[in-house]
Amino acid sequence: MRLHVITSRFFAANCVVIVAQDSDRALVVDPSAGIRKEIRTVLEAEGASVAGVLATHGHPDHVWDCAEIASWAGEVPAPVWIPGPDRYRMEDPLAHVGMPAPLELCTWREPSDLRDFPAGSVELVEGLWMKMVPAPGHTEGSSVFIGHCDFEVLAKGRVIASSQVPAPWALAGDVIFAGSVGRTDLPGGDEYQMRHSLRTLSNALDPETLLIPGHGPITSLAREIETNPYLRRARQIG
Repeated sequence: MRLHVITSRFFAANCVVIVAQDSDRALVVDPSAGIRKEIRTVLEAEGASVAGVLATHGHPDHVWDCAEIASWAGEVPAPVWIPGPDRYRMEDPLAHVGMPAPLELCTWREPSDLRDFPAGSVELVEGLWMKMVPAPGHTEGSSVFIGHCDFEVLAKGRVIASSQVPAPWALAGDVIFAGSVGRTDLPGGDEYQMRHSLRTLSNALDPETLLIPGHGPITSLAREIETNPYLRRARQIG
């Protein structure tokens, strides 16, 4: 599995393009604004086409180009998956964050084939199995998406993490960052739910899980359990 991390200029959100081994079908995760060229470059280098789009939650810096990227699949747009509780945000993502739109944003376009992410372990595209773990607190639908396989994580064409044997990894969205967590003061955020989510994740997931956050550098759950003050507090007081 190859996971390409592309950082947008729009709030420095991380988009991830995932291509399974021996596959030419890609899943594009959290396609933010301003990185269409970079996404297309990765797809061309992999010889892959868009088979699906995933939004870890419904904030505009993670969903803005979902419809555009889905349209690259051809005559029939690729499906766009999102956690069910955040689906309402896709009608107008900016309306639900209480923040003005950056001037460089184009007009919002809602995906035509929008789907709730299903329960259980799911093969979203050929060779790529993932499971959603709901982790509300940043938004109502914020979730972490976990996989288990051999992998390479790349940024700007350079390998920044890898495992030659099956190992756990997760798309952490805006739940856990390196040294921090997602904010809870925006509409739909909840500090108590965030603490509960952090405690649940730190107890339920393999500590060796590689985390690819929605912002900032990659990290591991073990490192965050040891050093992240927000996880430490959540584990102490729940």
